[in-house]
Amino acid sequence: MHKGLLTLTLITTLIAAMTGCSTTTVPKDSGDITSRENRAFLAPSEKTEEAFRVLLTSDNYMVSQLKHTTTMNRTLDPGGDKYMIDEVKKLDKIDEVREGVFSVWLFPDSGRIMKIRTQKPTYLLEVDKLISEDIQRWNFDFPAKTIEPTKIDIKYRVVLRKKLSDAEIIKEVQDTMREQH
Repeated sequence: MHKGLLTLTLITTLIAAMTGCSTTTVPKDSGDITSRENRAFLAPSEKTEEAFRVLLTSDNYMVSQLKHTTTMNRTLDPGGDKYMIDEVKKLDKIDEVREGVFSVWLFPDSGRIMKIRTQKPTYLLEVDKLISEDIQRWNFDFPAKTIEPTKIDIKYRVVLRKKLSDAEIIKEVQDTMREQH
């Protein structure tokens, strides 16, 4: 029974991987379009509601602070940024660009993160989980020694790029299934 369930799960996963990956079509010049959109995403705007914007790809981690520039700063963490880049590499199985907004509340006495809530999910469970993990490692500096603001929004743009062939993705899924059982 257990072996039959494992086989059924494997077959279902393979079919989903084959159909999901083969139906994704990206125009040839999409790299240029995506680059342009990424630059526009990070650019300051009068209409922005978020304090920070984060562009996360398998090659890059960029943070742009758009609000509260005089009262707070994100503490730099190059090691953590590199770790997030490596985590996105694991998700590079489809060509997809997703954006999400997360609200962050800070403790008014220490400025440490109190809670994180998704305001606009990316609708990719793995990506939403990764973003939450990323925000949890953030620290802030308050130059005036006053914790202000205590609630901020952070908008993420996660760019996934399919870098493996369908056959390589299927093999990777099979290997993962073997390791789990």
